[in-house]
Amino acid sequence: MTGVHADDGASLARHFKRHALSYARSRAVEARVLIQFGDARLLVRIEHGRVVDIADSMAPLSSWDFSVRAPADAWSRFWRAVPAAGSHDIFALARNGEMAIEGDLHPFMANLQYMKDLLAIGREACA
Repeated sequence: MTGVHADDGASLARHFKRHALSYARSRAVEARVLIQFGDARLLVRIEHGRVVDIADSMAPLSSWDFSVRAPADAWSRFWRAVPAAGSHDIFALARNGEMAIEGDLHPFMANLQYMKDLLAIGREACA
């Protein structure tokens, strides 16, 4: 990935934010999602299927429906144009203990393809 360093969660978060803001698909998706790239956290607000806000600073007691957390190097491997086996999918990373998907999983699973595509947007931007 040009300009994005695997060991730098803040760079990965900026990369995701730059490409995910205004992402839109299914109008039915409504969620607040915490996405963590190493130590860097983003709070993503999705309304009517559109990413309407991505906050990189959170107020005390901020809340979210579910979170997706992984070390920066796991995100970097996941976003490669052709990821290696075990890094190619969020569930593969979770199965290997490198990604945690936690919280109210109903909105996550009900909108699984939307979420998988949103999380992989960093890959598309790097291709």
